[in-house]
Amino acid sequence: MTDPKTPEAAAPAPTLAERVGVDGALMRTELDGIPTLVVPTSSFVAAATALRDGQGYIRFLDLTVVDLLETGRAERFEIHLLVYSMSEQRHARLKTYTAEKVGSLTSVFAAAHNYEREGFDLYGVVFEGHPSLTRILLPDGWQGHPMRRDAEQPFEPVDFTVTRALYNT
Repeated sequence: MTDPKTPEAAAPAPTLAERVGVDGALMRTELDGIPTLVVPTSSFVAAATALRDGQGYIRFLDLTVVDLLETGRAERFEIHLLVYSMSEQRHARLKTYTAEKVGSLTSVFAAAHNYEREGFDLYGVVFEGHPSLTRILLPDGWQGHPMRRDAEQPFEPVDFTVTRALYNT
């Protein structure tokens, strides 16, 4: 029999990673204070679905790609999904790493459509299952992906008086 004056120890609340239930998920809190769930590439779509359906993160905010070329890791692209729970008034971030392909989130969040096209256009990341993965910012005939850190950057001199003699412009 427990003493009514002694409070029972409450069980620790499950983390977001435990609530989402994806194998291999790691929980982090970034410098901005947003809880971040890092999942294997193969679980990216399942984790996003679990965030939406099971945890109430129904509002899609952003999807972006980061090129981590300098790290030397084989999976050089970091994919970020940022979502918001209207009922809890909290953000959550989902991250995964890939060498070139990841599952499309368009079936989970329709708003991801053009964000994925931008990631494909600028970084060359293929979002498998995307309904129309084509360039969105650059012309169809453009070669390469300009936001990759190893992409050659074009050079055009700026027309200042001091540069006219230097570049004969």
